[in-house]
Amino acid sequence: MLALFNEEQQMFESTAKRLAQSIGISNPHELNTFKRDHAWQMITEVGLLGLRLRDNGEPLASGVEVMIAAQALAETLVPQPFVSGLLASELLALAQAPQEWIEELAAGECRYALLLDRTLEQLAAPSQSDCLAWDSEGAHYALGLQDDHVVRVSLNQGFVAADKAADLTRATLRREGALGTVETVGSRLSADALKRWQALALTTLAADITGTLQGAFTGAVAYTKERVQYEALIGSFQAIQHLCAEMLVQIQAAQSTTCYAAWAVDQLPADEALLAARTAKAYASSVALPVTETVMQVYGGIGQTWEHIAHVYTRRALLNARLFGNESQQLHQIADARLGAC
Repeated sequence: MLALFNEEQQMFESTAKRLAQSIGISNPHELNTFKRDHAWQMITEVGLLGLRLRDNGEPLASGVEVMIAAQALAETLVPQPFVSGLLASELLALAQAPQEWIEELAAGECRYALLLDRTLEQLAAPSQSDCLAWDSEGAHYALGLQDDHVVRVSLNQGFVAADKAADLTRATLRREGALGTVETVGSRLSADALKRWQALALTTLAADITGTLQGAFTGAVAYTKERVQYEALIGSFQAIQHLCAEMLVQIQAAQSTTCYAAWAVDQLPADEALLAARTAKAYASSVALPVTETVMQVYGGIGQTWEHIAHVYTRRALLNARLFGNESQQLHQIADARLGAC
């Protein structure tokens, strides 16, 4: 794999970053004033939710383009359900759902959350009484998995907003009471199809972590060029320089593993693609806490307050690290795959 973006991917990255800058947030107070309908319209008009639409059975965009979009939106903490919408689109396509449903999702007319178990580690079945609808801002349905069949659950009944959500940029609903309409979607997923989806999901989350860490790091570095202590910019202090250098190494390593996993999603056999995705998710998850803690340390006292953006980055990164399995769980799966092949 050549770890360089081609010309089209470079143009797409520029577009995604411009979009993210125009609809991102810079402080926690903006979460209450954010123009959500406008931001959602911009995301759908650019076509981000349609990246995995099929043309003669082939996705319009590769895992690399998905990675680029996820990183860009995470870098500015865009509080919109891109990840759940993108992964729901892929699930519907793999399950051969009605094309009308997929096109409505891509156009932003119908929103989907993901139905997860209480550990946030896997897709849940509607029969699980403690399941959650994750990334559910404005969602009409949630997609889960039961006996290798994709199931669509209406969110107009049986779900309420979760209290004290860890991630302030994404909504979560918890199940409470009897569910509304539950439908089995399309045909049963094959083992390879499910692995492909898992690979895309883990890679997208690794990209979201990487983008979140990059955004937090960029803000911290900018602060070191403005904050004066002892009549000197704090960026001139060797201790601060070492902290920033260590963060940069960790973020770039996460970026490298995620790039390979994104390429592998469509280019390698399903087992190898999933192994690459687990590796990317494991490493990105492992550096989420060290990097965000260091960011807060660089900011000093202001970085520990609720009024500062640092804790919003931290919350998003740490919840991403938990989704579909943290680094320990991914490493156990990698070990099982490697030992099983011997």
